[in-house]
Amino acid sequence: MIVGLRFSNYLSFKEDTTFSMESTASQAKGDNVFVCSLNNSEQLRLLKSSVIYGANASGKTNIIKRLFYLVQELRTPPGTFGGDEIDCLHAPFSLDEDSRTKPSEVKIEFIAEGMRYIYKVKTSSSEILEEGLYYFPNGYQATLYERERIDSTTHCPKYVTTQSDSNKPKFNVFSNRLILSKFLYDTPDKLISPAARYLARINFANGYNSVMRRILWSDNYKWLSSSNHRELLAKLLHYADLGVSDFDINNETKNLNDVVLHHSVGEDKVYPICYSDESLGTRQLFLIGAKILQSLEEGIPLLIDEIDSGFHTYLSEFIIDLFTNPRINRKNAQLIITSHDINLMNEDKLRRDQVWITSKNEKGESELYSLADFEGVRENTPFAKWYMANKFGGLPNIRHIEDLFGDEA
Repeated sequence: MIVGLRFSNYLSFKEDTTFSMESTASQAKGDNVFVCSLNNSEQLRLLKSSVIYGANASGKTNIIKRLFYLVQELRTPPGTFGGDEIDCLHAPFSLDEDSRTKPSEVKIEFIAEGMRYIYKVKTSSSEILEEGLYYFPNGYQATLYERERIDSTTHCPKYVTTQSDSNKPKFNVFSNRLILSKFLYDTPDKLISPAARYLARINFANGYNSVMRRILWSDNYKWLSSSNHRELLAKLLHYADLGVSDFDINNETKNLNDVVLHHSVGEDKVYPICYSDESLGTRQLFLIGAKILQSLEEGIPLLIDEIDSGFHTYLSEFIIDLFTNPRINRKNAQLIITSHDINLMNEDKLRRDQVWITSKNEKGESELYSLADFEGVRENTPFAKWYMANKFGGLPNIRHIEDLFGDEA
């Protein structure tokens, strides 16, 4: 379970920024919250979903990118040489000279197999400057390993492990690769490997980006090799009222565009339509739907950028409801989405602490905050109405249309 994400000097975010999935003390909308019991008898109240709003270019997608590229780097085997730069992890704020030369930092707090962890990474443009993994065995933070920059590919970090002192390994990794990847691939450890596996399994989705489409289809093709999974996705497409009753995958070409979806018309008519000829919404749900079902089945977090791209409001609400429903989301999978659809900002569906907003200040720096940060905002406050009245910020500052044409208007 994701507890929170903290980062600084990354893309449009210059200052230290915190995103949290930990709920406030409010008892409103109990199905939106779950209690996570830890191995040390501690309990955390976490949110099942959160929605991030904001104007175009305000930084919403950059929050998703921050975690996506950390996970992608973790999934890369440590023996893989990645060139001289690590742009995916290091992308400093570029609107002032000072930030361009400073490190990018990220820290994620999460729960894996009942243990609470914190994982942090600090990077320059070419190497990992610091890396550390911490856990809370007795409610207090303790170090599992720490790494600092050295002029060598052999790292011997401060390392606490279930192995004896004589067997504590040194790590041969490139300076631009994560040590945590070693515990994912070839150095199993009872305390550290569960953390690595959990982070590597976090799901991401959007259907508008060509690179993400390829990643999604590569993952989905394997997942859909199960007849049970194919049946589940067909049911999801049917219940979403897209007119799709089934689909076929071409196992020879394994090509997404060769997928054929079957549309039922009337009681006995079925017509095949190629994936590439389908509407944007149908193509989106076919790709993202598999990740939704996988996340619900395995209790894995899912982050979706621009969920409203191609989706009607009712369909986006339907997806959020899947994660809210305790009978469907039995393993407490978490959903984090970005959106422009203010119809989803519904106080009857969401709590204050589930709604986040990004905005940019006069220096071009992104800022992130939740409705729970505002005094006077109650659980029954009309969120969307107040948002459109600019009481929360995060709206585009569009100039009067006549200014665009000057004296000609």
